[in-house]
Amino acid sequence: MIQEDKGSAKDQILAKLHRRSDFPAMSSTIKIINEFKKSDDTPVSEFANIVLKDYALTEKILKLVNSVNYAQFGEVTTISRATILLGMENIKNLALTLMLFDYFQKNNTNVEHIDTMVKSLYSGILAQNIASEISFVAEEEAFICSLFHSFGKMLVSFALPEKIEEIKFIKSERDVTEDAAALSVLGGRYEDIGMAMAKDFNFPNKIIYSMHKLRGMGIQGKVATSDTDKLYKLNCISSFANELSNILSTCVGRKEMDEKIRDLTAAFRDHFGMLDGKIESIITASLDTLNEFSSVFKVNLDVIPFKRQMQAWVGKTEKPAAASGETVLTDISSEVLETIDIICESDKQDTPDSIFAKGIQDINSSILSNFALNDVVSIALETMYRGMQLSREARALFLIKDVKLPVMNIRYGFGSEIQELKKWFKIALGADDIFNFVMMKQSDLVIKDIESPDISKLLPDWFKNKVFAESFVVLLPIIIEKKPVGLFYVEGDKKGLQKISASQLNYLRILRDQTVVAIRQKRSS
Repeated sequence: MIQEDKGSAKDQILAKLHRRSDFPAMSSTIKIINEFKKSDDTPVSEFANIVLKDYALTEKILKLVNSVNYAQFGEVTTISRATILLGMENIKNLALTLMLFDYFQKNNTNVEHIDTMVKSLYSGILAQNIASEISFVAEEEAFICSLFHSFGKMLVSFALPEKIEEIKFIKSERDVTEDAAALSVLGGRYEDIGMAMAKDFNFPNKIIYSMHKLRGMGIQGKVATSDTDKLYKLNCISSFANELSNILSTCVGRKEMDEKIRDLTAAFRDHFGMLDGKIESIITASLDTLNEFSSVFKVNLDVIPFKRQMQAWVGKTEKPAAASGETVLTDISSEVLETIDIICESDKQDTPDSIFAKGIQDINSSILSNFALNDVVSIALETMYRGMQLSREARALFLIKDVKLPVMNIRYGFGSEIQELKKWFKIALGADDIFNFVMMKQSDLVIKDIESPDISKLLPDWFKNKVFAESFVVLLPIIIEKKPVGLFYVEGDKKGLQKISASQLNYLRILRDQTVVAIRQKRSS
């Protein structure tokens, strides 16, 4: 780790980051996501609710989960189902990746920095394919650990680009390794800076551990297996994948690349076995995936040096040099020039109708498989919350009857202050209020204005004293065998009610009806 007298680079990076007004909010979300701990009884909705607070992040995760890398799952349209299928740790890692990449790209258009990020992304893809080839079960973890293996350089190129230029100069002038040049300029290696910063961000230990670069005898040391030493195995894969990316990005010509790749695979043979005959197909397949991922991360690969270098490896000829005075369009930053197709694709957002339709399909897929009832409810509730696209601090809640007491409690919720809400939002069954009315009459109601005198007298005091007065509420009871067992509750700013169509409200009923079908199916099985 960085010693006291070598902490200046980290301090400079932190200072640069904190001068940006949007950094504290972004880093706070990263810490919340990384610190979120799942226990056996923690609902998926609690984690999904954190992600859903960032609309752009939600869209990127769903797009990435539906990429070819995860094609075996079919189309996934909710964070809840993505978490169920891939596991919370993997979704946390994807969220971490997307947030940092998105932030770095928005705030830095330096080609060297983008090139570093693209190489890191490619290293992650390589690692995942290598893990698959050697039958290492933690493929997604191999991806994230390898991607952040070069986190230190990523940070330096983002916050201190002038240091990168100085490192390149010293490397050339003194004919030393990049590690040695970085140590001279920064007072610490890239990995030291990355590990120190990752600890500040509360990164998982496996990611921090994998930032350590294996050198010399470190490669020839103990041989890890996925069963006995998972952390070391991840470190080996991360080091190998990143070194492979470095070879592909720095060597001149295919012959030099092939020679160094043979040496590298030989050095790691004890860890991975014979990859010699498979490495070419792994590199090519990873490049194909990089091209697909570039649309998710919104990176124009045509202007990236690493992509051009990769063209030499796959045997593609470079485009003819432009004549004097002629402009090559691919050399122009996407900040000032982009094709209409790419702009239309990046600007395309889900409509309420498409969100509802996809969510309904998600539930159908879950019901047809060996589903857990809690998962179906979470998907339905998330679809309600996203599909309504409400303003202000909106909420979507699922309440269920207590098995011992005559009350209904919140089981899941999306929106603001859900944990606090659970402490006091309890519907007493048998009371003379609007909640019991909808359950008794089995009616789906929209309360357009909770301040209306006719409505106010039907609302319990605990509700009127706590809920924002300028609200509308949708109530959809869940009735099984003529008995109320639960309730969907949607709350939003009444000014936004006029923007909600009849079809959106009908979608809410369809989602409730699907939930009823799922409950009945589970009870009969």
